[in-house]
Amino acid sequence: MNPFPPHPEKSALRRSLRQQRAALLPLVRQRAELQAARQAKANGWLRPGKRIAAYIPVGSEFSPWPLILLALHRGVEVYLPQVPARGRQLRFVRFDEHSRWVEGQYGIPELLSGQSCLPRQLDSVFLPLLGFDASGGRLGQGGGYYDATFAFRRNRRHWKKPRLIGLAFACQQVEALPKDHWDLHLDAVLPGAVT
Repeated sequence: MNPFPPHPEKSALRRSLRQQRAALLPLVRQRAELQAARQAKANGWLRPGKRIAAYIPVGSEFSPWPLILLALHRGVEVYLPQVPARGRQLRFVRFDEHSRWVEGQYGIPELLSGQSCLPRQLDSVFLPLLGFDASGGRLGQGGGYYDATFAFRRNRRHWKKPRLIGLAFACQQVEALPKDHWDLHLDAVLPGAVT
């Protein structure tokens, strides 16, 4: 049984936001993705020795590749998710020049192996999303992997790492998202990604 059942209002919103995102011109996408990398650096999230997680973009998703390459150049440890065969807890594996790839769940490339990092040990996590709102709400693909992996953050009284940062284009912002009790709350959406 899926612990994150489909929400009818979210399903319709996902379809609409996917279409809007897919319609963006390549030049608009590239400018926003480069701007996001520069903004992450300016915000101090890509300092040497930090541990960050990002993702491999699929389809029309916002590409974190400029951010990943800048982070590696600056001496940041970069981790990418592995989707489990069972359950919803993502595993984060370090990406470096020795990394080898395999096709993972849903046809998404994943690292074959490497040093792993527990979600609680990451400093910042750059997340994919379909939609977001001004209150930090995030609409993902609907699988619940990020919601389950970072569920421990919902029980905290005071903020502790990791910082959860959405990557998105301006067309993905909505006035208010429908929310379920398990939904993640973002700490930020990169300002450079949404202008």
